[in-house]
Amino acid sequence: MPLVNSSKVTVLGTGSIGLRHLSVLKMLPEIVPIAVPKRKERLKELQQLGFVTAADLKEAAALGSSFCIIATDTARHVDDGLMAFELGFDVLIEKPMAVNASTAQILNRKAAEKNLKGFVGCNLRFSESLTLFREYLPQIGTAHFVHVECRSYLPDWRPDRPYRESYSAKPGEGGVLLDLIHEVDCAGWIFGWPKVLCSNLKNLGRLNIETEEIAHLFWEAPEGTLVSITLDYLTRVPQRKMRAYGEQGTIEWDGIANHVILELLGEPKKIFSSAQTRDQMMRNQTLAFLNGRVHKTRSPLATGKEGVFALAICDAARLAHAQHKEVSIQYQL
Repeated sequence: MPLVNSSKVTVLGTGSIGLRHLSVLKMLPEIVPIAVPKRKERLKELQQLGFVTAADLKEAAALGSSFCIIATDTARHVDDGLMAFELGFDVLIEKPMAVNASTAQILNRKAAEKNLKGFVGCNLRFSESLTLFREYLPQIGTAHFVHVECRSYLPDWRPDRPYRESYSAKPGEGGVLLDLIHEVDCAGWIFGWPKVLCSNLKNLGRLNIETEEIAHLFWEAPEGTLVSITLDYLTRVPQRKMRAYGEQGTIEWDGIANHVILELLGEPKKIFSSAQTRDQMMRNQTLAFLNGRVHKTRSPLATGKEGVFALAICDAARLAHAQHKEVSIQYQL
């Protein structure tokens, strides 16, 4: 998708994900990325890397930027997002949108008040292989069961940083529900958002963190499909998969191998692969965000409303676990 015009795009937060956004933006023609670090001592370092910098969002707006990507820690998302909307930015907030649905909805109300656009960075929606999964899904007929899983080992995520000091280990910011909310978002996006759910959350003490290490969610989608989601921080060999079972066969997406396996009744197994890189996936999401003002066609980009939906499921999962029963999901509409 080509850009509609030249743009200055601000990235607030210059940790690992912020730097990836800046690098992707730098490769786009007619785009000037502006780096706004939370630690001012990083300004010189970012300038040496060739980025235009600003001390804060107000300075970035004065430089002519009207797009902002927020890549700060989750606990800062609402305050940072409110400031960006107040300054007239359209905003893309890295997932999760906030720490819970009620605070995320504050951002949606501010965007509506200012007549601005707010989106959430759930970039798996721009995965070519997951797009293939959605495209071929109808071939298995009506799906009766779907299992979604994302398993990895938290200490391997950021080898250069003690994992117990990261936001992943902090109550209210981390835990597998928020960290791996991609899976919740994709299940709702593809199969529909549920009304009620059951869940089980566990901290087995293996990582010595205060957040949940394992989460299992179970619900019925609007069309009757049963959906099961398993997330964990403990698996040494990473896995990211979605498998759907239907009346005519099965289909599986492997997000690590980047392929889709389709097995239909009476037909040979088919494998569809993608060579897409993580940066290419982020690039496609970025282009959808930058063109969102003028293109009326619906892109896969997660809206602020959907960002609230995913968080409402996480909130309900905590409540269902605490009460040991099925609970209704409060979507904060």
